[in-house]
Amino acid sequence: MSKNHFADAILPFLRGLLPIILSLCLCPAWAASPPLVLAFNTFSPWKTLDAQGQPSGPYVEIVKLLAARLDAPVHYLSCPLQRCLQAMRQGQADLVIGVRNSDERDAYIDFLDPPYAAATPLAIYLRRTDTRQVRRYADLYALRIGVVEGMRYQPAFDQDKQLERDFAPNSLSNFRKLLAGRVDALVINRRNGMELLHSQGWEALVREQPLQLPGLEERRLGLSRRSPWYARRDRLTVVLRGMLRDGSIARLLAANGAAPK
Repeated sequence: MSKNHFADAILPFLRGLLPIILSLCLCPAWAASPPLVLAFNTFSPWKTLDAQGQPSGPYVEIVKLLAARLDAPVHYLSCPLQRCLQAMRQGQADLVIGVRNSDERDAYIDFLDPPYAAATPLAIYLRRTDTRQVRRYADLYALRIGVVEGMRYQPAFDQDKQLERDFAPNSLSNFRKLLAGRVDALVINRRNGMELLHSQGWEALVREQPLQLPGLEERRLGLSRRSPWYARRDRLTVVLRGMLRDGSIARLLAANGAAPK
């Protein structure tokens, strides 16, 4: 075959191939990446719902920025804490944020370094009509204490078999049980407690106790060990480190009034 005949034969083929090549080059980079699925449970002020009932808050914004820098879409799996943890265990969700580490959870969640926020203390609340005071840890032993099912508070507190605990699905339910006299006290992230009391107008009905349980663990993003993103763990860590270094995370927390206190 002459060169001219070969050119005449191959040219239509190349013309037909060109749109395919261009479409591959111009398609969004995230088309080749799986979505990042965030297991989402409300935890104000860090994880809330907007006026349309969609996931919102500074922790959601952190995940959205992380996904944008990874050229990946974000999907949300809304669930109570226990179900969120089960989704992480089974690989149905990729990420959790604002969830405490523990040896048990470490078996199926990789809590990434570096941490994105400092630890926050735990507050203890009693009804204002209750004259008892919780000044020492030992004062807790006389109380029926409301806790959230599946939540980790502090290793010494979580493992103390002498404490009488009463479980609820979330912190708002715990406050309702406290006000109804079904529990004597509750333990809660201090900032989360302040937000819930303010949102419900219950500040005058309860008293924060002198004893605080110190926060021991810095906040880390959790990646499911069964996630398709687990093979890209190093990439997630690099991007997270960049977000901390350029101040993006600090700005998101400060802009939403949720910087650690």
